[in-house]
Amino acid sequence: MEYFEIFDIEPRLDLDLADLQRRFHDLSRRHHPDYHTTRSGEEQERSLRTTALLNDAYRTLRDPTRRVEYLIRSQGLTIDGSQVPAELLAEVFEINEELEDFRAARREGATDESVLGKLGKFQEMIAAKRRDYKTELDTAARRWDRLLDRNAGEAERREYLRKLADIVARSAYLRNLEREIENEVSG
Repeated sequence: MEYFEIFDIEPRLDLDLADLQRRFHDLSRRHHPDYHTTRSGEEQERSLRTTALLNDAYRTLRDPTRRVEYLIRSQGLTIDGSQVPAELLAEVFEINEELEDFRAARREGATDESVLGKLGKFQEMIAAKRRDYKTELDTAARRWDRLLDRNAGEAERREYLRKLADIVARSAYLRNLEREIENEVSG
């Protein structure tokens, strides 16, 4: 069963989180295993599976980025966060060079403070870019909801989902790069 269907809501991206939470609690009380202890083993197992599904659906839908990722994947599209965003090619090349210098210095038993400082600046740049992508994703999510409101055709919705997937992929690439830098700096 699809996550939006579980909560009996439209596949929108701008959700009323208080309403989602209320629906989650109502369904959780209805299906929680503690309320099915006198039922058959099969019914108890179904209750466990339903509760696990409810928890997964709620965790996914309450987070704006995970909600978009879920919608994209539920429509059969993929998100490729391994591709370097074109607008960041030069910066990523420079970051990778600095990471390699840092690794080499660490292997030699030293840490180059200038490289460490540059990596810190790259972390700040990446964090700012991720904030920009978050703003772009929020705007795109509202546009998706407007497409639904005006009953846009399947082709137009599919094309827009690809745009959402591109935004999420660029953000995911940056998140991975950010983690890689953090791991090097803290490791």
